[in-house]
Amino acid sequence: MPIKNHIKLLLATALLSVGIHTHAVEVPVAKTSSSTIVTDTPQHTNLTTDEYISMSATDLAKLVREKKVTTEELIDLAFQVNDIENPRTNALITTRKDLALKEASEMVDNGQPFFGVPIVMKGLGHSIVGGSNSNGLDFNKHVTTKFNGRIAKSLQDLGFVIIGQSNYPQLGLKNVTDSTLYGPTGSPWNPNYQAGGSSGGSGAAVASGVVPVASGSDAGGSIRIPASWNGLVGLKPSRGIISGNAKTGQVVNFPLAKNMEDTTALFENLLTSDINPTPANLTGIKVGYTTTSPVGTPVSDDAKQAVMNAVNFLNSKGFVTEEISIPVDGIKLMHGYYEMATASGSLANFLAKQTLKRSLHIDDVDPVTWALYQASELVHKEDLEKVNAYNDEVKETMEALYKDYPLILTPTTASTAPGLTESLLTPEYAEQIKHIDELKTKDERMKVVYDQWLNSLAYTPFTQLANLTGQPAISLPTYVSKGNLPLGIQFNAATNQDRLLLEIGKLFEENNQFKQLHTKKDVVIPETSDTMTSSTESTTETESSSSLSSESETSQTNNTISQSENESTQETTSVTDTILSESNTDSTTQTISDESKNSTTSTSETTDVTVSSSQQESSSTSSSSTLITEDDNTLVTPAPETTDSTEISSSKQSSQSASSETSETSSQTDTNSQKTVSKNKKVNNDNQELNSLSRLPKTGEVVQKYLPFIGILIIGLAAIFWYMKKKKQ
Repeated sequence: MPIKNHIKLLLATALLSVGIHTHAVEVPVAKTSSSTIVTDTPQHTNLTTDEYISMSATDLAKLVREKKVTTEELIDLAFQVNDIENPRTNALITTRKDLALKEASEMVDNGQPFFGVPIVMKGLGHSIVGGSNSNGLDFNKHVTTKFNGRIAKSLQDLGFVIIGQSNYPQLGLKNVTDSTLYGPTGSPWNPNYQAGGSSGGSGAAVASGVVPVASGSDAGGSIRIPASWNGLVGLKPSRGIISGNAKTGQVVNFPLAKNMEDTTALFENLLTSDINPTPANLTGIKVGYTTTSPVGTPVSDDAKQAVMNAVNFLNSKGFVTEEISIPVDGIKLMHGYYEMATASGSLANFLAKQTLKRSLHIDDVDPVTWALYQASELVHKEDLEKVNAYNDEVKETMEALYKDYPLILTPTTASTAPGLTESLLTPEYAEQIKHIDELKTKDERMKVVYDQWLNSLAYTPFTQLANLTGQPAISLPTYVSKGNLPLGIQFNAATNQDRLLLEIGKLFEENNQFKQLHTKKDVVIPETSDTMTSSTESTTETESSSSLSSESETSQTNNTISQSENESTQETTSVTDTILSESNTDSTTQTISDESKNSTTSTSETTDVTVSSSQQESSSTSSSSTLITEDDNTLVTPAPETTDSTEISSSKQSSQSASSETSETSSQTDTNSQKTVSKNKKVNNDNQELNSLSRLPKTGEVVQKYLPFIGILIIGLAAIFWYMKKKKQ
């Protein structure tokens, strides 16, 4: 072929290649066919306050994890509800929205079961950084905490975000929340009635929908009583099996919740010990029941009816039910209980000396606290040893009874809640308390304590037994009175049979036996995956690559593991003769020096007491007894002074068990964290591999990209041919 023809062919090919490139760039592809792709961009959901109130903590965490809602939005919803409800109930005493939002922004999703869910901490014994640490004492209202205590840390490790503190009675000493410092807390069902105590603020916060879960402590019913009077689930676990709980004494810490799903998840995630497995079959289990008060006080028709309704339901499900009597001297049990509770009065005197630089005066505290303080002056270590010995006997008696009746059913409370302004201290006993210091013997002073408390005890005589024996109990919300006030039923079981209680709770809930203020709504949430059409293949691939890259970055972020549990293990404590109290224990090892004239001490448990870190600095570390708050098992050591009225217990091993439990929890957390990291790394590697593959160019893309250069090359070659031809001529 002549050279001239070669040049013409080369020029034609070059022009064609440039033309093809120009056409591909400038002319859009006709939308004759579209490809359907799946994106993993979640559909955002705008929850209403009604939907938020009705949902469980488990469900809310699922929405956060799927990025359908944000933690910040849940916090905002919680405060919207609180703005409406708290003026009615007075459930919260402090809030921390700004700090909660800051903490939420710094959270890393490591698979925590309650990731991003708001929670309220009990204001007594469950210390949070910057929170009130007054113990409900007016002269300590300025005291705050500089760190998060063990209970707060354990719940934060589960993913919760703390938004505030709940109300409680002074030192946690009562079964109602009638704080002289913060005011009373009313039930969301009817604020003219009590929310219970001592975890009354927590109960009201959950029942009103401010949060789905709130922390509580229980040394004589302080979780179960608010559960009964607010229509909630209230579990008091076996002694020493839950993170932050001592292996001795009466005080346990555990959250209040609306349903069995959250209660069970909380239990399994906070569990630090091996316990009995979930029973394979509940059918045929023998249930003993009674509606007789263990101290001979009246029991209302409502309480009796609640139990009989439960008995009829159990019979219909194949259980064997039988009315029984509890073979325990309830009056003797409660006399010992109050002797141990005198530790609360002793602690109040210690705090007065720390803050006011003088001994306690009658005008400084509630009359109940004053009576306990005066009685504590005459209660000695030997007295408390006798009390503990009897409690051990009662435990053995009950363990034998549980072999015949694995479940024992009673009312949780003997009646619906008392009125908000109803005084449970009669004028007669109020007058006796004013002159209690004139009585010369321990028995005389303890009689005043018991008698003045009897009117209050008549409302809640069924709850203390489980604390004194260390056995588990649960309150279920199955009854509402004609006056539209809730009342719970209580199941008790043998030590470490907590899962049996959880299963019986599920049975009642699944069969629509729960009666609650807010029922769960079916919230329609868009599916995470959605479909959309792509106009060009290249656009689709770009979106896919971007999505994979985003997932990879998220996976890398998730590999960060929190060290908070390791920090909490450093809060170890040790002392002789532990005195458990539902008081604020979070302030690392707290020791109250024994300033009294003799070295004997009385044990007891207030419903919550807290000694601030500044107070601890001035206290000495030597003493013959220790006060452990219901929160973190922090130890406080008084002398002839004790603590707590509804929850009590003594033992020298408390500090060791608290330390070992924390260690167990830390180990468990580390194991879970390692599993999470391993899983996240695998997902991360897979995503990175897919991401790399998605960036490989297609053959068509390569041709289109380099087509103009080919055209220019051909034109150059044509020019060379033309020059060579010209030169030959």
